[in-house]
Amino acid sequence: MSRPIVDLKACPLSIPRFAPSMAAARRKRCVKIDFGVSNIKNRMCICQNSDAQVTALAHHRAWLTEEETTLGLERTDHALQVNIRARMGKPQDAAAIASLLASTDPIFGALAASNAATFARLIDAEAIRTGCIELQQPDGGWLLGATGLSAFIDEATTRSWLAEPRANFPALLLQRALTGSTAFLTPSEIGRANSGDGLNLFILGFSYSLSPQSPLLPPLLTRAIGHFVSCHQGYKLLRLMREDPAPIAEMFLRSGMRALAHFDPEPGQDVGRVAMVMERSETMPLFPNSPATMLFQFVPPQIGFSPSERRILHLALEGLSDGDLASELSISPHTLKRSWRVIFDRALSAAPLIFGSLAEPRDSQGVRGQEKRRHLLQYLRDNPQELRPYDLPRKTRSR
Repeated sequence: MSRPIVDLKACPLSIPRFAPSMAAARRKRCVKIDFGVSNIKNRMCICQNSDAQVTALAHHRAWLTEEETTLGLERTDHALQVNIRARMGKPQDAAAIASLLASTDPIFGALAASNAATFARLIDAEAIRTGCIELQQPDGGWLLGATGLSAFIDEATTRSWLAEPRANFPALLLQRALTGSTAFLTPSEIGRANSGDGLNLFILGFSYSLSPQSPLLPPLLTRAIGHFVSCHQGYKLLRLMREDPAPIAEMFLRSGMRALAHFDPEPGQDVGRVAMVMERSETMPLFPNSPATMLFQFVPPQIGFSPSERRILHLALEGLSDGDLASELSISPHTLKRSWRVIFDRALSAAPLIFGSLAEPRDSQGVRGQEKRRHLLQYLRDNPQELRPYDLPRKTRSR
């Protein structure tokens, strides 16, 4: 069924505007981190210690900032250490995501917060993709430190925006979705476009809770960028589009994006916004391993995992154990073991070299099963196209 084309100019944008107090939000965060004195000022290093978690070590020659005090930090003789993890957002994260995003886009944040249930359903349906970068608390819990949102939008809406950009376009896209006239593609529509002419990706927003002076900000942003790239690699991307406050937009313009329009500040706001785009052809002059060029690299998948199999593999790549996987998916351990066998068989049939010299897979709890799992997950890290919706021809789709 064809998607109705909606006149963007006919869509009113009447949204309450507010900017929540970030200080109040910070007071709820109580990450305990140790500070120490080092001969190297502001030295920062990142150590990857798992698929989904990063340990950030910083040496900072300064007294605690006001923000770090409200986070519950203490000054000791040890290095600053905090665990940072990245994961995909869930429907239950909708309220926290909307609140944090309101600091950089009050209009979108207010609209999402006032329609929390529908916003959560859009996340659950994967119409809106969300990423959550979290800081670990002393009690082992996790608090949201940064969040980003994106969506694939249809070609007609993309061409309309390129021809005549409008301010606050992310909020307009959300408002259309809330009223049932969405420009967001469903997973099945993404699969058809991914195997056809390609996809248009719009970054709906990004925000973080730390101050620019915080020594935690560099590792937080490093983890956020890495997670964004890993979640959006492997698609046949035609265009990358976004709209950001002018100070943030400067960073993306320096990275190769092209400005389409500059918008004046909204009432009550200090800075204007910038609409930007990058197309596949514009990535050619850029450094081959830059995040932008990595997003536009594409090779068709070979295996053809089902949506439920892709869900298992996505969670496994986030570092979940089989027990956590079964709990997250609300299935029995036996059903999960059977699913792993099907996944291994499918991968072995389509791409046997993944497993090297290993023999036929055994159950996922056995030694060989664990080894095959390790091989498969490494292959998927290197070949993310295998985890993206894609309409493989039936004759090439493995059983």
